[in-house]
Amino acid sequence: AKFFDLIGLPLNRFSIAGNGQDEIMGFEDYVVNFVEQRKNNFVLLIVDENLDVRHGTNHETISGSTLVENIRLRLTHEAEKRVLALIRSVNDSATDIAVFSLRAHGFLSKAPIKRDRVNKELAPLWLKRFPSSEFGDLGGNSDTEKLSETTDDVELLPYILAPQLVSISNLFKQNTHESDPGAIYEKLYNLKQD
Repeated sequence: AKFFDLIGLPLNRFSIAGNGQDEIMGFEDYVVNFVEQRKNNFVLLIVDENLDVRHGTNHETISGSTLVENIRLRLTHEAEKRVLALIRSVNDSATDIAVFSLRAHGFLSKAPIKRDRVNKELAPLWLKRFPSSEFGDLGGNSDTEKLSETTDDVELLPYILAPQLVSISNLFKQNTHESDPGAIYEKLYNLKQD
């Protein structure tokens, strides 16, 4: 609730789920129903990556990004277009961010954040997901000059570079580093230039 207070949302404009095993295990159904019942609203979904569930004396950690990926697959195309799903995690390596960006729409660090920085973190993600060219006044402003006025370029780097990092990660999965190391070197060099 503190995070939503920091972005200025009143209590009646957000819902928090995931308190205990039942809510976590029913999270996908809850979110799909929540989004589909609000056909005229945008939905900001912020999910922790590590969701802990206890089964008696056993402990299990469920991936929040996997749940988000499943939710996105279950939603209709029109409903999914109204959702900005972000993963919050202390895991902020390039590989982790790339995975989160594949499963969700972006990543938010769990590092402590001050009130004046919250909107700077969310603004580029919101504007990228809901550009005015597609959503009019309901979305954001896609004018990159205005975007750069509201946020520092450094803050955007994880979100701009994520697709490139995913591409590099895929090359490693295909063992390209063994068969054609030059291809990975070239991508890494281009990444360094960005």
